[in-house]
Amino acid sequence: MDTFLGLVHHPVLTRAGDVGSTALTNVDVHDIARSARTYGVSGVYVVTPVQAQQRMVTEIVRHWTDGYGAERNPRRARAMRAVTGAPSIEAVRAAIEARTGRQPVVAMTSARAAHEDDTAPEDHVHLGYADVRARMRSEPEHPPLLLLFGTGWGLAPAACEHATWRLPPVQRAADVAPNEAPYNHLSVRAAVAIILDRLFGDIDVAR
Repeated sequence: MDTFLGLVHHPVLTRAGDVGSTALTNVDVHDIARSARTYGVSGVYVVTPVQAQQRMVTEIVRHWTDGYGAERNPRRARAMRAVTGAPSIEAVRAAIEARTGRQPVVAMTSARAAHEDDTAPEDHVHLGYADVRARMRSEPEHPPLLLLFGTGWGLAPAACEHATWRLPPVQRAADVAPNEAPYNHLSVRAAVAIILDRLFGDIDVAR
């Protein structure tokens, strides 16, 4: 199954709960590209309608794939070639269909559990990571998978509506530090790496 990542900068939620856009972070692009390359992801789309940010994505990728950065760090170049800017989630879905010949199944991620989240549609199919992993291995002809990751305070309702599947949040086990107050605010690049390992990692290593 071909898998693609969408790093969504719009539409996302702000700290106040409004719908807005977030700024592009250079380190997110680099680290997510490296994680994608490590786990065999077919492509990474940075989703933002802001033209200045789209140009920034293009410049970052060009530096590491065509410019001095490609000569200095060929391994980084191989990872960065997977990155593309896109103005919307609709454009990402269209690009994946053009590339693979099939509409992708879209899965959303969130730091909030489903019962805590009133922004997502109720008709999502809730799947655990083991469920998705099993499907990918048992159904080689399954349509491509697009994993959406929100920046800011998470995906806005309009972004969630693209998704069919909802994955559970990444969080510590209940019996770990039970006396500490809950804290679940990973960086998006950390969440991407953890989720990719759960889906594509070698489960026999250090488990």
